[in-house]
Amino acid sequence: MNLPLISIVIPNHNGSRFLEKCLRSLRTQSYPNMEIIVVDNASHDQSLEIAQSVAPGATLLRKDRNFGFAGAVNAGIRCSHGAWIAVLNNDTEVAPNWLAECARAIQDHPDASFFACRILDFSDRTKIYSAGDCYLRAGIGYRRGQEQKDRADFRREIAIFSASGCAALYRRQTLKDMGGFDEQFFAYLEDVDLGLRLQTAGCRGYYLPLAEVYHHGAATSGGEFSRLGVRLRTRNSLLLLFKSVPVRFLFRCSPMIILAQLTWVVRVVANRKLGSYLRGLGGALLLAPAMVRKRATLRASWRDSRQRFWQEILKSEALARNDFIGGQAEPTSTFLAWYFRLF
Repeated sequence: MNLPLISIVIPNHNGSRFLEKCLRSLRTQSYPNMEIIVVDNASHDQSLEIAQSVAPGATLLRKDRNFGFAGAVNAGIRCSHGAWIAVLNNDTEVAPNWLAECARAIQDHPDASFFACRILDFSDRTKIYSAGDCYLRAGIGYRRGQEQKDRADFRREIAIFSASGCAALYRRQTLKDMGGFDEQFFAYLEDVDLGLRLQTAGCRGYYLPLAEVYHHGAATSGGEFSRLGVRLRTRNSLLLLFKSVPVRFLFRCSPMIILAQLTWVVRVVANRKLGSYLRGLGGALLLAPAMVRKRATLRASWRDSRQRFWQEILKSEALARNDFIGGQAEPTSTFLAWYFRLF
């Protein structure tokens, strides 16, 4: 079989406590035709030394400042050679057959532009982190299987709306056509933005249940309600709406979107991060003009794929609803419980 070269891009910023395990797991891969690219965002820990010691054959890009997840991945893509790009978080470990399963899927699905890996919780590998990502009419992403125990549903290969940037595979030419990740997002939701643009372009993707990855989850960013997390999630959730969602969608789904945004404010206040929220809101307002200008590049695609795009959103939300109701996903999420009842 003609084995495609797969380029693995790992963005890193002060991730030395995780990077070694990630790189060592790549050394055990049964698939031979790969290259590893570590993009270091000006770390001041032992990341560089670890990368050189554990993966001496890897390409190491040293950046002079922190370009965020999106900027680091784009830099890695530019110096890569593979027809396919595997994006991998530094706080992960991959199963020995991970890349072989990705290569099998490439052969089995010549129509695919991207693949979502089966991501499990690092500490409890019976629990799902993401079994492919969905998108809701509320203007937010939904990790299929989030916080659920593994079950038969997550062992089936299915078409999926988008992939978690934690561990995903993209066709190189598709990324080039899309302009890669949007670097103005820096980190958080840049994968959701890419997923929306891929669906707008009519791209297809699949969830791979046998391509297993184990993930610590927000280990290098401080978690969902860290100051950085709140600021960037607040800002980027609005940037998504400014840039990557058609106006008709915004009007049609305004009740859902408003409910989601108000719920986020309540959660932020309950976690005493109102200052970070306001800084994120300010950042969204500053970048809004740039995002509105970027909409112009998507309008032609929206016109051509308006009905298909809407149908994919509805299918994605139906998959998320069945997942949540059937598996009791994220039992602490009052918002999702009410959302799926109301809409």
